[in-house]
Amino acid sequence: MDILIRFYRTCNLLNLDVAAGAVISALFFSKQFLVSPHAPDVIVLGLTVWIIYTVDRLLDIRNLTGTAASERHKFHQHNQRLLWTLLLCIGLIVIFLIFYLSVAVLCNGIYLSGAVLLYILLQKYLKAKEIVVAMLYTAGVLLPTWSMILVVIPLEGYLLIAQLFIVALSNLLLFSWFEYETDQQDGHSSIAIRWGKKTTANFLLLLSAVNLFITLYLATQNSYFIPTILFLLMTLVLIVIFKFHSYFNPNSRYRLLGDAVFFIPLAGIFL
Repeated sequence: MDILIRFYRTCNLLNLDVAAGAVISALFFSKQFLVSPHAPDVIVLGLTVWIIYTVDRLLDIRNLTGTAASERHKFHQHNQRLLWTLLLCIGLIVIFLIFYLSVAVLCNGIYLSGAVLLYILLQKYLKAKEIVVAMLYTAGVLLPTWSMILVVIPLEGYLLIAQLFIVALSNLLLFSWFEYETDQQDGHSSIAIRWGKKTTANFLLLLSAVNLFITLYLATQNSYFIPTILFLLMTLVLIVIFKFHSYFNPNSRYRLLGDAVFFIPLAGIFL
């Protein structure tokens, strides 16, 4: 068990679980909206998410003169040369796979790539970068499906998408709340630092309530019942982490479980 935990912790520090979660969510929405996933589209999504998250971490530590305060930033600080090399290699693989992408995914991906590049360039100046990241994450997850969709999405479908955005934002808010002190020490900006921990916590609870109401509505409409229950479960896990923060704070347990919630939609792919 200890070996598995150490292995997953390494995957978490490398942002591999985030990339895997994005792929799972993309396949999940492909099933909900009756789209047959195109393998290169999904693979490029996973690799691109890994690139974005890794670059974001490396940019966070580029101006640090001392040792980073948080575990994830320490990891990227100590392994930055290797990580930049991996980024170059993975970037070349993505460029190669571009020639195998669906035309619609490629066209929409160009627009989304522009938005991502703009975020990377301006992230230092954004007052609520977690909201922007959640929007980009949601758009990226939906890209393979949205570009190839052949059916009209009903209101209930858009509410399901809203639930994905809420879970992604709640995940980032939770991490921001937990890392308030270490972000302050390293000079990083976050919603928790700008808004304060209390306001951030209240916003997290508000988002959870919104997700609950969406689930209740979709359940009464008999639409996307299993998918909406899965998103509610993801939300509840994040709230449990928040409520029992004293347990999940040591050794960054909150990150291990908080990112693992994006594996939950895997159940919706097979049900």
